[in-house]
Amino acid sequence: MANHLELLTELQQLDKVPSLERLRAAQKRRTQQLKRWAVYEKEMQNKKRKADKRRGHGNLLENRKRVSFAASVALLEASARNDPDEESLVFSTNWQHGV
Repeated sequence: MANHLELLTELQQLDKVPSLERLRAAQKRRTQQLKRWAVYEKEMQNKKRKADKRRGHGNLLENRKRVSFAASVALLEASARNDPDEESLVFSTNWQHGV
């Protein structure tokens, strides 16, 4: 990453060049920034993966435990929250399965 003095020097030099050259220099600098950002993101992802492996959480979706409730409890909860969509879903699902 360029330090402040280097940037000031570059700006003073670019002040004397035509607009098209300034535009090209800006595009080049932006491309460099994006490349550095991509490298940084990749490093952070690798660090996160390594940390997850050390903790034993390789795939969080596989490690999740699933909890299911009886239909009557789910219906009671949905009605307590005044959620008619879930009430009808619980009722119709259990009706089809004969519960």
